[in-house]
Amino acid sequence: MYRETIWTHGDVRIVLMDSMSQVVQDDRGAIVVAGSNGGQESGNVGVAARCGFVLLNDAGVGKDRAGVVGLDVLQAGGIAAATVSHESAEISDARDMWAEGVVSYANEAATALGVAPGLAARSAVQHLARLWAGEPSTSPGGAS
Repeated sequence: MYRETIWTHGDVRIVLMDSMSQVVQDDRGAIVVAGSNGGQESGNVGVAARCGFVLLNDAGVGKDRAGVVGLDVLQAGGIAAATVSHESAEISDARDMWAEGVVSYANEAATALGVAPGLAARSAVQHLARLWAGEPSTSPGGAS
């Protein structure tokens, strides 16, 4: 399975991984882009590792919001999180999510940071990384 830190600035890192099962304790505070579904267990893993932000795949949402309920778990844990649409990126493929993903759902913490449905995942994540690193950044939608 693929896992790579693609950007680092000080303590801020963007880490791509195909599965939330690849999260390690060193990912504390990291921006994690994982190909996993946005279900409860993915949320639990993100909270346990204290990730800074988590981007997952909505996996078609499913019965009882099973594919996005992890966003609620992450919100309860104080972690901003979002999903990309399964129609924009392959499930379990972080590189495809990074290249093609479009945000489909965001929890309140993510929305407060400017992450919203319809944004390109890469733009939203890069915005957060620059913001947290103290670099100038336009809004994730491209406006100043």
